[in-house]
Amino acid sequence: MTKLIAVLAILAALAWAVTATASWITKKKAPLAIASGRAPTHVTAAEQNKAMLRAQLRPAAGMVFALVMFAALFRVSIGIAGQAGLPTALTAGLSASGGLLLFSALPATALPAGPTPARQRLAAKKHFVMPFATLIAFLAFLVVSAQADASYPGWEGALPLALAALALTGSSLLALRRMAKTASLPDPRMTVLDRSWRELSARLVLTFTSGALLAYLGGTAMATGQSLLGTEPASPALGITCVALGSALALAGVVLLVMAAKGAFTIRATALKGTPAPITA
Repeated sequence: MTKLIAVLAILAALAWAVTATASWITKKKAPLAIASGRAPTHVTAAEQNKAMLRAQLRPAAGMVFALVMFAALFRVSIGIAGQAGLPTALTAGLSASGGLLLFSALPATALPAGPTPARQRLAAKKHFVMPFATLIAFLAFLVVSAQADASYPGWEGALPLALAALALTGSSLLALRRMAKTASLPDPRMTVLDRSWRELSARLVLTFTSGALLAYLGGTAMATGQSLLGTEPASPALGITCVALGSALALAGVVLLVMAAKGAFTIRATALKGTPAPITA
């Protein structure tokens, strides 16, 4: 346990150092402003590409931090728990939450005050249905399975899994709130492109959250089914159902995670669709 606390302290210090360094660099740079008179009124393709590359640095930093956090906590958590299943699930969820929190903490250019908050909504309400429905289903399954005859997850496993799922959902909402209030492409000439970029980013976060929660639900259902099959007296029908349904849900979650990853790699090309063509010469 002491080792785990030490690793968490080091990760917290690393996150603070990254955030502080990014804030210092941001303050050292002069704020972007478009002067009047003969200042250019049209953006060039090179300027767009440079701005989009900078916009990708914040999510890239969050992703790298999540990977570092997972690598640092994985062996320690397995050593404490004495098994691989539950520590892997918890470490993955907490690492993803840490990456999203770092993304939200990094400095960004605040948007000018708008007339109504609704105008800054980046995703329609229907896009929130899947992640929240999956979260509710996962929490309900944890409660039911903890009271069943299966040895997994039990309350000692259900509570940490529930907290990890809530942390992931909360950090995703915080990231969405950050996107709604800050500009990814702060150049005033790229307002349309910035809006498109942030809308795509918001959908990717929601897709990632849905995929992660589905993978959580599916993996837990599979483990519960296997536990039911190995418990005396065995419940073959219920166990097989949990394994089959869990496999399908886990596969769906992986598909959504792959879609989110693909969208992150192609966001530049997708954001440019439907925006005014830049000057190339």
